[in-house]
Amino acid sequence: MTTIGPNLESPGSVSWWIGEVKAGDQVAAQCLWERYFDQLLRLCRRWPPDAARRVADEEDVVLSVFESFCRGARQGRFPKLGDRDNL
Repeated sequence: MTTIGPNLESPGSVSWWIGEVKAGDQVAAQCLWERYFDQLLRLCRRWPPDAARRVADEEDVVLSVFESFCRGARQGRFPKLGDRDNL
């Protein structure tokens, strides 16, 4: 039987990194950060409106969101989070 596509549980896959972040692995958190930082930053730049944007820099918002995500993952707050689709 031939498997098509990546092994979702192999090191280097988003699914694997998520599992490792849940276990408190800082290297996996860094890998997710590097993978998703630009995408999160683009999303953040679309909202909030310019007036509110002056209060917080977009990169600060992304950092805060990511730190909250990692903390919540370690605390088991995302039981349905298992792969990139749930992320």
